[in-house]
Amino acid sequence: MQLMAGKPVRILLVEDDVAHHALLNAWLKAEGYQVSGFHHGLAAQQHLNDAWADLAILDWDVPGLAGDKLLQKIRGRAQSTMPVIFQTVHADESDIVHILDAGADDYLVKPFDRQVLLARVRALLRRFAASHVQSQRMMVGECVLDRPARALVANGAPHRFGTKEFDILWHLATHLGAVVQRQDLMSVVWGWDSGVQSRSVDMYVSRVRSNLRAAGVAWTVQSAYGTGYRLTLEAQAAQPEADA
Repeated sequence: MQLMAGKPVRILLVEDDVAHHALLNAWLKAEGYQVSGFHHGLAAQQHLNDAWADLAILDWDVPGLAGDKLLQKIRGRAQSTMPVIFQTVHADESDIVHILDAGADDYLVKPFDRQVLLARVRALLRRFAASHVQSQRMMVGECVLDRPARALVANGAPHRFGTKEFDILWHLATHLGAVVQRQDLMSVVWGWDSGVQSRSVDMYVSRVRSNLRAAGVAWTVQSAYGTGYRLTLEAQAAQPEADA
C-alpha cells in the first residue's frame, strides 16, 4: 500500500473507455494505490461532493461532464491544490496549452507506457508533498500560529490547542477569508479515514471556536451552510452551531 504522511494514497480515475479504464486501474492498484474509478464526469463530480483524493487522473473526452470542466470544478474548491494529470488523445500544442491553463499539473498523450504513468504519479505526489511542508510558524494578523507547540501566540502568551483543532485552525488560516469545504478539512486532518463522519469536523470546529474565545482573539470561524468554514480576523455575529 502506498502511503503519504502515513495515510493511504487515494487516486481519482476518470476514463470512459472500459478497457483503458480497467488497465489503468490495474496498474495503479498493483502499486498499492487506492483507486476510485468513474466512466462518467458527472459521477466523478458527485463523488467529490462526499470524498476527496490525493491525486486525480482525468480524461478529456468523458460523457456528462468533460474532463476540462471537471478540472474547473476541482480548481474552484477553496484554493484546491489536488495534483491533476490529464490523459488525452489530443496532441496539438493548442490543446495541451488549454489543458495546462485550465489547471492541470501534467499531461499524457495516449497511448502511454505503464512505467511513464507511474513515474508521473510519483513525481506529482512528491512535488505536492514538498509544497505542503508547512513552515513551523505562521503570522496571522497580530498573532502567531506555532506549529511545533500546537499553540496560538497572542500578546506574547501561548494558548495551546489539541492536535486536530490546531490542524483545522492552521488550514483555515492558510486559506484566510476563503470558504474551506468540509471534505478538504477531512482530507487534510484525517486523510479521509473511512471511519470519520462529517459531524466530527463540526465538533472539532466548535472546539476551535471555544479555544479562540479562551485565547481572547477576535477571530471568527464562520459557517458556510452545508459547505464548510471560513476564518476571519474580525468578530462577527455568532453563527448557530446547527448551521455548521
